[in-house]
Amino acid sequence: MRDYDDDGVPYVVIERSGIGLIPFIWGALLGAAAALLLAPKSGAETQEELKERARRLRERAEEKADELQDTLQDALSRGRREVEDRYDTAKKTVAEGRERAQQALDAGRKAARAARSEIEEEISTRRSRGKEEEEAAEG
Repeated sequence: MRDYDDDGVPYVVIERSGIGLIPFIWGALLGAAAALLLAPKSGAETQEELKERARRLRERAEEKADELQDTLQDALSRGRREVEDRYDTAKKTVAEGRERAQQALDAGRKAARAARSEIEEEISTRRSRGKEEEEAAEG
């Protein structure tokens, strides 16, 4: 607060109380703690910390690469097994179809032979009857 004395010269009145010292001490302690925590490290300490961080980062990257490789190998193995299973199933189905077709072909040939034999026998029988009828008519 600014006041004037009897001579007209301004002066400042500072009012003091006991609470001003405690905040000052707390401020000094907090400032010192912050300075210790945020103070720059020496070059050797900084290099060592950077090396350690780089080592940890490399280890994590290697772990993730190993995990990815394992995952890809598992997926490839599953895919390969799936393709092999489907190939085997298709191969089996084709073989079964081929077998059924062969059986049908054999059955058709057998039926054709039987029908031919019946027709030849019928022709032979009719020729025999025809000759007998001709002989009977002549005779």
